[in-house]
Amino acid sequence: MDARETELIQRAQRGSAEAFDELVRLHDRQILQMIYSIVGNRQDAGDVYQETFIRAFSRISTFRFESELSTWLGRIAINLALNWRKRLHRKNVFSLEAQSESPEDSPREIRAEGEEGAEDALLSRELSRQVENGLRRLPAQQRTVFILKHTHGYKIREIAEMLGCAEGTVKNQLFRAAERLRQVLQPYFS
Repeated sequence: MDARETELIQRAQRGSAEAFDELVRLHDRQILQMIYSIVGNRQDAGDVYQETFIRAFSRISTFRFESELSTWLGRIAINLALNWRKRLHRKNVFSLEAQSESPEDSPREIRAEGEEGAEDALLSRELSRQVENGLRRLPAQQRTVFILKHTHGYKIREIAEMLGCAEGTVKNQLFRAAERLRQVLQPYFS
């Protein structure tokens, strides 16, 4: 955490909405992508995003500088997003429509670099769809851990802290997620 962020946190803890707004600007994209990767659609991600920062604002005074602010915000976001998904499952509102956004809408879109022919573009889009489908089939914990590690670049220690579990649990979930994705994507690489 740099000195500027520390100063903004301290000002926000003293009640400065302006300082908190600046903290939101520093972390909003990363948090929104993290939430989207868990809930699976933009509207729900927007709702959880708002709730995340409302909760963070109301609890900023409890932040103790024992971890990075991004880790603290990530933990709030992940907990709210996972609870959101559980609530939707319980109410049977979790529909195929909510999960049917195209890979182009996804923050994890896979694109081939440089000039590509029509066939390459088609294969790239198909692979992207299959990765998305594979990720959707993962249990929530495995999906969350995989995305935090491979999309957002968090270290295993940081993920364990966000999720409130042991590092060994995170490693196990990563391994299981990779195995499941490997099975789903096997036809594309053989």
